[in-house]
Amino acid sequence: MKFSAFVIATASLLVSPTLLADPAFAVRNEATLSRATALPILGETRALNDGERAYSLRLDWSNEYVNAQNARESLLIDGESQRISFGFRQGLAPGVEIGIDVPLLITGGGMLDGVIESWHDAFGLPNGGRQQRPQDRYAVQYVKDGQTLLDVHDSSTDFGDIELSAGFALRDNLAFRAMAKLPTGRDSRLLGGTTGGAIWFDYNPFASLTHWFGYVSAGVSYNEAADPLGGQQNPLVGLGGVGVGYRLIPALALITQFNVQTQLYKGSTLNALDNPGGQLAFGGRVSLSRRLALDLGVQEDLLLSSSPDFSIHIGLAYR
Repeated sequence: MKFSAFVIATASLLVSPTLLADPAFAVRNEATLSRATALPILGETRALNDGERAYSLRLDWSNEYVNAQNARESLLIDGESQRISFGFRQGLAPGVEIGIDVPLLITGGGMLDGVIESWHDAFGLPNGGRQQRPQDRYAVQYVKDGQTLLDVHDSSTDFGDIELSAGFALRDNLAFRAMAKLPTGRDSRLLGGTTGGAIWFDYNPFASLTHWFGYVSAGVSYNEAADPLGGQQNPLVGLGGVGVGYRLIPALALITQFNVQTQLYKGSTLNALDNPGGQLAFGGRVSLSRRLALDLGVQEDLLLSSSPDFSIHIGLAYR
């Protein structure tokens, strides 16, 4: 009897439509040097209505390795971070919402170095010299013109910058959004500690289709200059992204997306500082119930050194 009930419940979930909307993966550039910039989550094309609530719990586990130098500069970033974020959004009126996102950041040597090196070896991909460094160590060091501007070797566990957000539905498939980043993280540990904000548009071009969903987003971020790299930080950063998803069945969807940012820093010829950022994410979404969904995905750096080499994304969303 119990087994029959389980089979019936599972079958009904697989064939019945889900009540959850279909936003993109809630991912962004998780690079160490991106935390001084307000980089929002793109792709939430629908604003909540009056009385609606949405909760999220996300883990983004990123591995980053940069070892570059020229006649004037040298930059070493070797380590991992786990960003655990709790998000809440509340509808205040039809098509008007506010929200908050509270992150806990864990930085250190991590444990993904061996996995990534084996992955690169298996597919003939370059390791970028990471095999020459001791595994599972943490170091962030930047030297310019003989002056050491960054030198962080200690792991940490602390809160990052809290983000406040607002969303406004302009049409059923178009939302205008804004985000303010508060300086609650510790800048000495490279966990944030800067004030910034962003505005952007999220558009769903697949609103009339049954199985397809996705987004096209564009916006801008403005940020205060922050020590110790404030003199090189670009205060104005352009944002963009595109994503597409397909529901294989109502309870299972595949998602891929690509987000970009213009250069976060200036006055350098090192790729990690001078390049724009571009992150490709892909994976799947499973509807665990009509109100609860699980996201599982990975994110890769397509523009070398300006984003983490590899990130694992796990997200729970309830509304």
